[in-house]
Amino acid sequence: MPQPIENVKRTALVLKPKQPFHDWLLRVEAGEDFLDGLKEGDVYLLPDYDEISQMQNWLKRNYDAIFTDQLNNWYTDETLWPQNRTMKMFAEWFEYSLFTMVLDTQRGRIEKT
Repeated sequence: MPQPIENVKRTALVLKPKQPFHDWLLRVEAGEDFLDGLKEGDVYLLPDYDEISQMQNWLKRNYDAIFTDQLNNWYTDETLWPQNRTMKMFAEWFEYSLFTMVLDTQRGRIEKT
């Protein structure tokens, strides 16, 4: 009997860096090839919202935590990070999609590391 696919009580933000993020990396470390590392995006689980508008409001309040996480994944020296980050800048630096349904195809508990 096939295993049931269950809804996880979370929503998802899928984030992928755009050209301005790549340009920043090249300013920090000229001559490096960052393109392979930027091809994949990241998925952030958000609270369980029913509507995209609720998720957009969450992102407007929390974009800088996500932005900071992305910058920190590349360089932990905060002096290298762009200052005065805004939601407008976030939207220029990242392509993102919001999903209200997150489905788990696996058995067992979801573990955090």
